[in-house]
Amino acid sequence: MKKITIIGVVILIVIIAVFGYIVFNDIQFDHKSSNTGNSNESVEMLSISKGGVTINYPSNWVIAQATSNYTILAIAKESSVDSLEVGQVNIHVEKQEFSGDFANFVNKTYNNVQADEAFELVSSGEVLINDEKALQYIYTSSATNGVVKQHKALWFERGSEAYVIMYSAPIDKYENNLPAADYIIEHIKIN
Repeated sequence: MKKITIIGVVILIVIIAVFGYIVFNDIQFDHKSSNTGNSNESVEMLSISKGGVTINYPSNWVIAQATSNYTILAIAKESSVDSLEVGQVNIHVEKQEFSGDFANFVNKTYNNVQADEAFELVSSGEVLINDEKALQYIYTSSATNGVVKQHKALWFERGSEAYVIMYSAPIDKYENNLPAADYIIEHIKIN
């Protein structure tokens, strides 16, 4: 009888240990998914490809429209989509052809932006994204409706084409959504 009791206790301890392991891993998984949004929500990763660009994004983001003629793909945080169906927290990828020096092409864009009083350059410089060089520009813009947005633009060169990945959000939501945006940006593939 003692032998059966000991075996039962060992089996019970193993079951508790396995259950604890599963629960612990789920907690870690939810913590990792907090990089893509609210830590209390479980999100599934989705993917969309178009025009040589693939975006892997969490299910609490949705496909969005962008106003730029150069936009290939755009996504927005679902909870930030307003009554006009515009995503206030969004990421979009644009592609433009250029000739000459890539850095000069990109810098010229921001020289024009700085001439407009509605824009203010916060920082610029070269960064590494997944071991690839990119030119990064962070700036704010003021809309006519009084909303101030902060933008993070990452420019990549592919031959005679310039790709820009842009994260934009109202300034009061920018930092809060930055970890999710950085996660998405790091997983965008430009072919």
